[in-house]
Formats: sequence, structure tokens, C-alpha cells
Amino acid sequence: MQKSRLVELAIKGLEAEKAGIDEELKALRGVSSGQRRTSRTQGSQEGQPSKLSPAVKPGRRMSAAARKKISEAMKRSHAARKAAAAAKK
Repeated sequence: MQKSRLVELAIKGLEAEKAGIDEELKALRGVSSGQRRTSRTQGSQEGQPSKLSPAVKPGRRMSAAARKKISEAMKRSHAARKAAAAAKK
């Protein structure tokens, strides 16, 4: 009786893990399907997407100010990391 209970619990645990893995796969498939693929075999000769490929929203654009802000933050980050590495030596 105890052995069957252990098997039952093991099955429930594995099913829970499987559900989590399925969710992760679903998320990854959503990410990969969001990317536009270009192929001569999928599109028509005029460069139009084929009926098989789904319509994809255009990507978001980052403003020049936002790019500059990120650039400055990364420069500060790299400088701090370089200074910390130099102090270690």
C-alpha cells in the first residue's frame, strides 16, 4: 500500500514538472514565432509573404534619447567593472 502511494506521488510530481516544461516550451515557441523569417521558398516572387506565414507586427523602435541613455548607463557600468578589476590586481 505504501509503495503504491509513493508511485502515485512520483507520478503527480512528474506531471507537475511536465506542465512547467510545457509552459516554458509554449513561451519559447511564442518568442520564436514572433520573429519574421524570410525565405525564397515561403514568399512569392514579388517579395510578398506567403499565405503560410502569419502576419507579424512591426518591431518597436527606440528613440535616440533612449539609446543615448542606455549607452551612457552601459559606459558607466563597464567603467565601474574595469575599475573593480584593476583594483583587484
